[in-house]
Amino acid sequence: MSKFIDRLFTIPEYSDNESNVVARMTYSAAIGMVLLSAIFVTAAAFMAPALVKRATIFAVTFTVASLGIIALIRTQRLQIASTLLVSVMWLTVTLGSITAGGISAPIFAGYLVVILASGLISNNKISMFISLTCIISGFRILFAERNGLLPQPPQYASAMRLGIYIFFFIVTFLLQNVNTRNMQGLLKRAIKSQAQYKSLLENIPATTYINSTDENAHTEYVSPQVERLLGYPRDMFLKDSLFWKKILYTEDYERVMNANLDGTKTGEPFNMEYRLVTKDQRVVWVKDEANLVKDEQGTPQYWLGVWTDITGRKQAEEEQADLISVMTKRTIQLQTAADVSRAASSILDLNKLLPAVADLICNHFDYYYVGIFLVEESKEWAVLSAATGKMGEQMLSTHHRLKVEDSSMIGWCIQHGQARIALDVGEDAVRFKNPQLPLTRSEMALPLITRGEVIGAMTIQSQLPSAFSRVDITALQTMADQAANAIKNARLFTERVNLNKELEEQNAELERFTYTVSHDLKSPLVTIRSFLGYLRQDAESGDMLRFDKDMHRIANAVDKMQTLLNDLLELSRIGRIIDPPENIAFGRIVAEAVELLNGPLEKNNVRMVIQENFPDIVGDHARLVEVMQNLISNAAKFMGTQPRPTVEIGTDESDADGKIIFFVRDNGIGIDPHYHEQIFGLFNRLDPSVDGTGIGLALVKRIIEIHGGKIWVNSKPEVGSTFYFTLPPG
Repeated sequence: MSKFIDRLFTIPEYSDNESNVVARMTYSAAIGMVLLSAIFVTAAAFMAPALVKRATIFAVTFTVASLGIIALIRTQRLQIASTLLVSVMWLTVTLGSITAGGISAPIFAGYLVVILASGLISNNKISMFISLTCIISGFRILFAERNGLLPQPPQYASAMRLGIYIFFFIVTFLLQNVNTRNMQGLLKRAIKSQAQYKSLLENIPATTYINSTDENAHTEYVSPQVERLLGYPRDMFLKDSLFWKKILYTEDYERVMNANLDGTKTGEPFNMEYRLVTKDQRVVWVKDEANLVKDEQGTPQYWLGVWTDITGRKQAEEEQADLISVMTKRTIQLQTAADVSRAASSILDLNKLLPAVADLICNHFDYYYVGIFLVEESKEWAVLSAATGKMGEQMLSTHHRLKVEDSSMIGWCIQHGQARIALDVGEDAVRFKNPQLPLTRSEMALPLITRGEVIGAMTIQSQLPSAFSRVDITALQTMADQAANAIKNARLFTERVNLNKELEEQNAELERFTYTVSHDLKSPLVTIRSFLGYLRQDAESGDMLRFDKDMHRIANAVDKMQTLLNDLLELSRIGRIIDPPENIAFGRIVAEAVELLNGPLEKNNVRMVIQENFPDIVGDHARLVEVMQNLISNAAKFMGTQPRPTVEIGTDESDADGKIIFFVRDNGIGIDPHYHEQIFGLFNRLDPSVDGTGIGLALVKRIIEIHGGKIWVNSKPEVGSTFYFTLPPG
């Protein structure tokens, strides 16, 4: 029995506080109505026996209805239970008022209790509906009473009337008391929840804040943790509601403002990572997560957000990214070093090796520009020999070079045999400012050293400031050393190939020389031997006239042999240049050669057309005068029947190696293309009627080649000939 009573008076728990409050009030009202009904019936039996029947009917009705209401509450049907309670109360008051004579009946005051109960235990719509129903019911009862539609009201004793009023007062008191106790409980819980919530907000590691819903996002609240996070007291954020914008990191400001504006317009949750500047000017990373809080009607109230310090995580991410970058860069360096080593060991042609090395370094490391300079034989200039990009092509086409001195990073690097680095080119006074490379922000010059000798330097340039680390310098210097050794090996290989080729050519020339000498010297010897026999006969016969003629022929043969021997001696000396190379004005060489040939030129009426302002060249002055003498002399000899013989001397730009192309052009008999190579051989004379030994062009070819140049002819019969040759510029 006790368990039943406990269950009867135990109210089940609902999922929300509001439902629990309504359930307690409805439950209490139902139990109270049953108890008060029983008390009312008992009181009526003693004070107004005539009303016992009606009181009993009402009591039974209330009891049955209350039991149903209790059952509904226990089965979680709270809204039906509260509506049923109010409906039963309304129905009881309405029927009581009709049967008791109208609005003058004491029970009519029960409408106030009904309205009060509906306001306490029903939602707004049902409460309003019950209130309107009570008012309408009251007017209809009044109308019916005035028109005599209601039965005669019973006569209530004053004590009975007072008892009915007391009944309603007690019911009202009970409802109000339950409501007061519920409100006090809710208030205590609200205060406790607020304290717990505030304690939670102010003790969690993150900083919480509340901002307004307008576009400016004014700060309305910020938790004390903000002082630990940023160093600023929380009052600064409350006094200046836009202070949070003033401490945004400059680079993040626009991004955060745009995201804030988008969130204000859409109402979507705000989730972003950005930087803030602390009071001591440190930069901290925060993760900002905020949600728009709305009321029951969906109207936005405020933004509730959290700042979480993620500086440590960001630093770890940056360190990880740096580590990955270093590992990636190291991998690229190793791969590039392997590629450079492979190229160095497989490519022996400098014209292919140097561009390959420059392109490998530039492309693998994503640099702005890479160039390779090689030192000239004079050690005074470093000449650009390979370069990347269109800028490199332009500089190569203009034979770009730098003085080996402290006026440029390349010159300084070669002169001192050390690397030089400009992490900010604007601050390095030594750096050569190249207008063709305007985007360079940092530059590194690495010496190319092989076997203790600096043979050049490599320039590496980047569009980024401070682009080179110590690891980069070490790796790139290793590649530069590999390139230097490869250049040295390629040069040795080229020298060996050229030496072998020259040896082959000299052997072939020696064979031709031996044959020619034996053939051409044999002829005067045969002549001398034959005429010695004639001299004996002339002496024995006493024919002195014939004796003189034979002696003259012997003398001519000896002179011819002497000329041949002198030319051969001259040819043998060409490999040993008498004077060291010097910077010479080519116009002087031409003038001297023309002066030496002035007699033959005037005799043959040869007109000389000589270019003005010849460039300077490097070479042996005396030997180059011999070259011009031979070429001009040959041009004058082979004019044929040309009425206006003309010899023209000039230049024709430069060849691919940067050497100057000179020419000697005539309008003489010309040379058949079949003999263009043969004429440069020993003792090759295409016209025996012309004086000479046929060794002149061989001498010219040998001298030009000794100077590192080459010579060739362009000619057709009866059109004239043009002899081209190249010499190094001064």
